Amino acid sequence: MIASSFPGHAAWVLGAVLLGLVGAALPVQAQKFGRIEETNTNTAYFYYAQPGEATVQIYVWGAANAGIYEIPDSTSMARLLTMTGGIARGEREEDQKRARITVRHYRPEESRQEPLLEARAQEILRGDVEAPRLREDDIVVVETVQPDQFTWRDALSIVTTGASLVLLGLRIFRFSD
Repeated sequence: MIASSFPGHAAWVLGAVLLGLVGAALPVQAQKFGRIEETNTNTAYFYYAQPGEATVQIYVWGAANAGIYEIPDSTSMARLLTMTGGIARGEREEDQKRARITVRHYRPEESRQEPLLEARAQEILRGDVEAPRLREDDIVVVETVQPDQFTWRDALSIVTTGASLVLLGLRIFRFSD
């Protein structure tokens, strides 16, 4: 009764079943996302571009979230540093000096030894240093050096070592008498 009231219904059902059978026979592929399918590594891969936007792959090493970053080709060094989280590692905690964050930008095709840029991260973020435009396969090394601090524990260690040496000296002189 239902089939007679809807004459095209049977054809539609038959078409859906056939499409399902044909679709089931086709191999399933994941959506291609950036150039990640070319990357055979266990390194972190970060993709920060809009679909269809021209991108470059940059290698970030060091104190930041190291990995391969696929970013728009117009991305500035300051923006890349912000994406990697390398700047946050230099924040001060209570009673600590600010860490010194150095950024080195290498372009392997031009020079493997000398960086194109070597500057403090703060200088780059303030715009005091003109960073070269990022290109495909550039390497950015973010190095954080935490300055040594003299704390009360260091002072206590020096005082106890000095006291131990004085007591040792008194004992030696006492035994020699």
